[in-house]
Amino acid sequence: MTIRSTKLGLAALLATSLAGAAFAQSATDTDLTAQANAEASVETRLGATEVPETLGELMADLGGDGVAIPTGEIPDDTQVTTMTLGDLEGEGADRAAALDNALARAQTSLDMLQTQVDGSEVLTEALEAEGFSSDNVLGVYQDANGSVTVLIDDRA
Repeated sequence: MTIRSTKLGLAALLATSLAGAAFAQSATDTDLTAQANAEASVETRLGATEVPETLGELMADLGGDGVAIPTGEIPDDTQVTTMTLGDLEGEGADRAAALDNALARAQTSLDMLQTQVDGSEVLTEALEAEGFSSDNVLGVYQDANGSVTVLIDDRA
């Protein structure tokens, strides 16, 4: 009887450990998938939140936090300010190649941003008033007061 009960006990222990391992694997996969989805959606929705003051900050945002994309409908009465790359500190010929590389790496996000800008009548009108289109937009930043700053690539 000792041999049979030992065999049954080992079989029960083995079955329990395999079920526990399968549960742990399932929980880990689910947790990692949820975490990856959350990180991806935050970057896509929010991106950089503060208007860059320097060309270096813009390039860091493009390589890190991502492109600043508006997260919702922009009301008709929103104050929209345009800002060009020329307004950023640190612009120079030596930085042009680095900026072009950063923009090339962020092209997918920029395409998404520019599509959203095309869908906003408020932003489109502000750009057209300044002689630009959504193809020139590098970021849309909204402050706590609700006003919006659109960063424009004004290089020819």
